[in-house]
Amino acid sequence: MNVGRISAIIAKESKLELRRKNALYGILLFCGVLVFLIYKSFNVLKGLEWNVMLWTTLLFCGINAIAKSFVQDGAESRLYFYTLFDPKEVIVGKLIYNYFFIFLLFLLVYLGFSFFFKTSIRDYGLFFGGAMLGNFGLAVIFTFIASVSSQSEGNQGVLMSVMSLPLTLPVVLLLIKITAVAMRLITDTSVGEDLKMLAGIDLLLTGILLLLFDFLWKD
Repeated sequence: MNVGRISAIIAKESKLELRRKNALYGILLFCGVLVFLIYKSFNVLKGLEWNVMLWTTLLFCGINAIAKSFVQDGAESRLYFYTLFDPKEVIVGKLIYNYFFIFLLFLLVYLGFSFFFKTSIRDYGLFFGGAMLGNFGLAVIFTFIASVSSQSEGNQGVLMSVMSLPLTLPVVLLLIKITAVAMRLITDTSVGEDLKMLAGIDLLLTGILLLLFDFLWKD
């Protein structure tokens, strides 16, 4: 893999995002409206509810944001990239871009929740450490499913949602537990093991993505 070519893919994704501002604004608006609807529906969220709703909101924002990752590349573009880049360079570049994008969405959702609801985070190091690992896991899952759904004819959004949600369960459940410890809702001396498990899931998912994308790319 060539770092320069990976950087070129990341730059290309960034330019496409800025060029299609309507799609970007649509995603940001979706996240903002979703947070506001939760606020108007509940008015007050206690610790556990705040925790669950935060990650559930990010989950749906992430699906909508990354679903277009491969769909926006037409067949001609994919054929052109096939002649220029190694498959691993393409998927690593898209994964890095999607990770930073979903982490940006996480920060926006977190700021929205902090603005409308009282934040009960006590251990910010644990919270953001878990968030970094968890967001990477979500980025890997969404990137892989987006690459699979782009091969189908129509209904990519439905396929993305149906396939993504079950796969995200282990990551989201670990994120909820780690956040609960960071909020002092529960006491768990083995939270370090949860972080290691989350990192292990990230590595496993990344390995599967790199292995299977070669076949998807050639198809």
